Amino acid sequence: MTTVLCGVLAVAGCSTTESGNAQPSSTTDLSAATAALWDPCSQIPDSTLTSLDIDLATKRSGILGAEEPGWKICLWEENEFPPNYGISVASSVHTVDEVRAKPGNVDFADVSIAGRVGTKYRQSHNDVNEDCTIMFQTSTGFIQLGMLNVSSKSKAVPPCERLKPIAEAIVPILPK
Repeated sequence: MTTVLCGVLAVAGCSTTESGNAQPSSTTDLSAATAALWDPCSQIPDSTLTSLDIDLATKRSGILGAEEPGWKICLWEENEFPPNYGISVASSVHTVDEVRAKPGNVDFADVSIAGRVGTKYRQSHNDVNEDCTIMFQTSTGFIQLGMLNVSSKSKAVPPCERLKPIAEAIVPILPK
């Protein structure tokens, strides 16, 4: 699961004088922007997750327990294939354009989930049956949902196919 998230973590501290979306220009600004992000660990109802057969007991915040500046990250495992499918939901102050420009992020395609347009992609170091991420632009950056398939047992269901019903249930909760 860390692989899905680490691939899109960009270095923060961009200048507000550059064209495009303004990003925090200092550690203080980044801390405030991070604190203001939508938090998937507290904002996605447990009832939504249990209806998707996600194991609430596996919830973890951050990456390997550490919070990442510019991000609010939550991870779970699925009951059906534990610990084969890892599910992540993350909000970030970074932009969709930063993710698109990051080397190693490939196979970008527009998708529509629950009436909201997003972008699907994967990381090149994972094969197509291992990784799927869908991101949605927000007023503060973007929110992404990720699925990492870590076992041959569960590869019968491609990660984007397994992520779609989860995204259908969670996307209506996401801020715009």
